[in-house]
Amino acid sequence: MYLTQKNQLRNLGKVEFLALKELCRLSKNLYNVGLYNVRQYFFEERKHLRYESAYHLCKENENYQALNTDIAQQTLKVVDRTFNGFFGLIKAVRSGTYQQKVKLPHYLPKDGYFVLIIPRIKVKDGKFKVPMSPAFKKQFGEVVINFPERLNSDTIKEVRIHPKYDARFFEVEYISRSDNEPVETIPDSSLAIDFGLDNLATCVDTNGASFIVDGRKLKSINQWFNKENARLQSIKDRQKIQRLTERQARLYVNRSNKVRDYLNKAARLIIDHCINAKIECLIVGFNLGMKQDINLGSRTNQNFVQIPFFSLRNKLKSLCERYGLQYKEQEESYTSKSSYLDGDNLPIYNADKPATYQFSGKRVKRGLYRSKEGHLINADANGAANIGKKSKQNGFTGLSRGCLAQPLRIKVY
Repeated sequence: MYLTQKNQLRNLGKVEFLALKELCRLSKNLYNVGLYNVRQYFFEERKHLRYESAYHLCKENENYQALNTDIAQQTLKVVDRTFNGFFGLIKAVRSGTYQQKVKLPHYLPKDGYFVLIIPRIKVKDGKFKVPMSPAFKKQFGEVVINFPERLNSDTIKEVRIHPKYDARFFEVEYISRSDNEPVETIPDSSLAIDFGLDNLATCVDTNGASFIVDGRKLKSINQWFNKENARLQSIKDRQKIQRLTERQARLYVNRSNKVRDYLNKAARLIIDHCINAKIECLIVGFNLGMKQDINLGSRTNQNFVQIPFFSLRNKLKSLCERYGLQYKEQEESYTSKSSYLDGDNLPIYNADKPATYQFSGKRVKRGLYRSKEGHLINADANGAANIGKKSKQNGFTGLSRGCLAQPLRIKVY
């Protein structure tokens, strides 16, 4: 498997900064050149012009010549992957698994920048040089970057340099190969997760344990970001400024770093529980279009869509792969309405044939669910248990009421 470490590039000299900026501009230009050729071929033939053919059309371009060959080829491969995704979405629409309108890949902005993908580097004295063509190096000079001490240069698969917010600064990603670290598990043991806002992840496992990963701090980060960004935007409007300002760019970076850090810690917390409890399978509740079609009111909608659940799911999936755990996504319609204690059936929502179902219990107030017998349990724990039950995994049919009544709340720091 592959691991990624992301760092912000610091201590760049002015000449080095301008050289990186120009390289990212050339990468953007080459991306647009490659995209133009592939798009024109699609318009004429209604087929995909593969990388091997597009390469021969672009290799004499001035932007290709100005870039290092490895970087230029990786940029053209991104174009190829972009169109692979485009044709994949067309197939998904035809099969009915994707409902949104499919758009042809667009060109990057004329004054924009694009990532530099470096497939191999040579580390010497704890540093490496960004590959350049001889002509570019003669004009701009070399760019030298410190290599992280905690990484082994022999395991590096590729390095990516991302220009952020109109190349105001750069982030570097190190993708390295890593061996899996399988852990001991108990057969047929599982943990089900229900995502939410104040309760970011409500978890119930087949061993009878339940806990909630607190999401109120993450919600607070987004609320502060929205308030501060609205204030800065109002100043821009009064001064008739159209572009993204330095203050806004710093605000976006600050929020992005905090959210990424929070999700990394939340995912690690969940996986550590699975390792300690010897859980074999992780089951994550998921609804197709859960953000696009949400209708919970403007304020709740804003809070909900700003939490990157997709990113959290990917982090959990990657950690499961690393430690040899099974990962499963389960459709979760009606899991919040159905009563786990009363053994209600769990139908699957069909948008083409909507139906009304009656359930034994109901949610009586925020966070509380009342069963048919009048027992009060945590509403999100009820949903998580139903997700596990709906997945058909063994062990989710006899959980106690105590497991669902008072799950432990864990704050992320």
